[in-house]
Amino acid sequence: MKVAVVTDVRQVELREVPKPQAGPSEVLVKIQACGLCTWEQRTYTGVDRETPRPFAGGHEFAGLVDVIGERTKTDLKVGDRVAVGTQPIGKHNLDRFRMEYAGLWGPMGLSEYMAIPVGRAYKLAADLPPEEGCFAEPVACAVHSANKLNVGLGSDVVVIGAGPMGMLNMMLAKRRGARVIVSEIDPDRNDRALELGADFTVNPKTEDAPARVRELTDGKGADVVIIAIGNHAANLDALKMVAEFGTVMFFASAHPPTDLTIDPNFIHRKQVTLTGARHPSVEGFETASRLLSKRLIDVRPLIHKKIPLDNIKEAFELAIRPDTYRVIVTM
Repeated sequence: MKVAVVTDVRQVELREVPKPQAGPSEVLVKIQACGLCTWEQRTYTGVDRETPRPFAGGHEFAGLVDVIGERTKTDLKVGDRVAVGTQPIGKHNLDRFRMEYAGLWGPMGLSEYMAIPVGRAYKLAADLPPEEGCFAEPVACAVHSANKLNVGLGSDVVVIGAGPMGMLNMMLAKRRGARVIVSEIDPDRNDRALELGADFTVNPKTEDAPARVRELTDGKGADVVIIAIGNHAANLDALKMVAEFGTVMFFASAHPPTDLTIDPNFIHRKQVTLTGARHPSVEGFETASRLLSKRLIDVRPLIHKKIPLDNIKEAFELAIRPDTYRVIVTM
């Protein structure tokens, strides 16, 4: 089978490796679509210096059950559409799955087949296109964040950053009954946020975003601020936007890391909570699969373009552009 491998900065190639076989308690998935997330993008551009290369990336993927291994206990059937998640290690949080196969390392979603423990397969609706099904992983990450925040009806939520993950956080907050303000420096992305359901947008490049948030919230600030982009300015804005008793969610990682300097008296006096969210939970993957299957979250506007695996270099070059949303690699 073919698998895409990032070999160096802005270098990616297709390699031929043996097609895997489903063992006991495993299923073989024929991968149909994989999103190019920021992890893959950072590794490709060299911004991420921690991930070793060669790197067989791709952790947002979906496909069809092709073979069910012997002695595998499952309700899944051959031909079922599934999203592939990380292996359960507990009810609440999962470690990002990393595998080694045929001398390669990485999540390996940018390949044609994968043999996985059956617990990693999350069933999707039969009529859900694979390019939507591969959003199960990023939606599950946003679900994990939303569950930690417990956004309530009528809450004021600010989402900083209107990339794909910011948009998903915005959509889920709206589903929970919140009023959502999106803070983004790109006017086109602000327009798209309004189209997808944001109540207001602010542009930190042209206005005092924290002041505008206070104006929109009658002076109190936001109950929840979700930082969906990793940079120093966004962190500072979030601390100025959050209301008393509010919560700041550090959703995005920062590359390179940025220091956060904060007066502990600010936390003490405003009684705010600073928290983060990383990997999705089993519950989050199950919820994400239902949200997508029932189209309660419509990710179609976030799909920028579908590109075949054979054109993987084109896919990466498009994905790293700042004016794109998710580029989906199809198999």
